[in-house]
Amino acid sequence: MGIKTIVILSYFHVKIGPTIFYSFPKAQLDKELSNRIYEGMNQANKEEFFTQSFGNLKLLNYYFQIHSDWARGNTEILMLSIMINQQISPEIEENISSLCKKFSEKMQSNEDIFTGFYLKELNNFDKSDREKIIKNELLINEWVKDLYWETLEDTRKKSEEQKITLLLDDRYIFESLELMSKELKKISREISSGEDYLKANSNIRNSVSNLNKIIDDLYEGYIEKMTELDIEYENGLFSAEEELDTDIQKSKKELKRVLEGEINEEKE
Repeated sequence: MGIKTIVILSYFHVKIGPTIFYSFPKAQLDKELSNRIYEGMNQANKEEFFTQSFGNLKLLNYYFQIHSDWARGNTEILMLSIMINQQISPEIEENISSLCKKFSEKMQSNEDIFTGFYLKELNNFDKSDREKIIKNELLINEWVKDLYWETLEDTRKKSEEQKITLLLDDRYIFESLELMSKELKKISREISSGEDYLKANSNIRNSVSNLNKIIDDLYEGYIEKMTELDIEYENGLFSAEEELDTDIQKSKKELKRVLEGEINEEKE
């Protein structure tokens, strides 16, 4: 199962306390998740990034404040929560923290953005303020959506990089390389043994054939592993399958060329 992400923006309502303002994609958040978010808002007292984990879910929270002409103490208390359905690396956490900080800075730079949190009290304001409230409520929602797509792109890219690392560390690859090494040593012994050329040539051709099979198996196993890890050919992380196949064929031809060159030198 791939990484699933939801971006949640909460704020402190003067009458009912912490409440969820907007989430994207829209989802019915269960009581436990909502309580975790509200608990985080109540415990934080300064701009900070912190995480919460329960079950298979992880919340990456960014608590911050913005100036408000209408709020008690002239401050709106806000918190972003990025919900992810699996554990992630410290590097991804750091990147998400950076994205949240940029979001808070964007809100803090807009002098009227606080009005967007008063849609529920719309009837208490005059026409001019109502227009601001509606406009900024929609703007905040759009910013939350933008953050979601930025977060999704970042986590997906990083998770793909982690999968690549898993492939590079895969035991199957090392075992295949070990077999290739043995075949190369066999070829080397045949060339240096000084035995009859025809016999040596036959043995070498068998070894080359074995090498081709190992390389083919290695390639097929690599693609199979990529499929298991749900890696896609995109974003420059991998070449297209045809390109990978071309590279493999080039490597095989180069190996044959080198070996055939050594055989010819030995024959001369």
